Amino acid sequence: MQLTLGLIVWIVWFIVKYGALVLFCEQLPPPVEQGAFTWINATLLSGSVAVTALLLFWANNCWRAARIGSNEADSEINTFIAGLGAGINLLGAVTTLSQGLISLLLPPCL
Repeated sequence: MQLTLGLIVWIVWFIVKYGALVLFCEQLPPPVEQGAFTWINATLLSGSVAVTALLLFWANNCWRAARIGSNEADSEINTFIAGLGAGINLLGAVTTLSQGLISLLLPPCL
């Protein structure tokens, strides 16, 4: 679970984000003069922040599990998996936040 859940959440968020962007731009496009400050970008940014917070929470939990597991001599593989899970979740959080911050710069429907 530690290795796959963060990636699954990131992939689902990526699909939902760009799928919703296409649907919103097709059905309810905001005026071009409004620039990047639209309700679509605000929604995408808030969703990105929520997913980033979730992934950071999971990364922290995995990191704590790896630190606790490193004290036990019998659980080297569990420590490795927890540390790798923390790295995967952290990478997912960074990429989610970087994609979300683009919403502050670019208009949604170019």
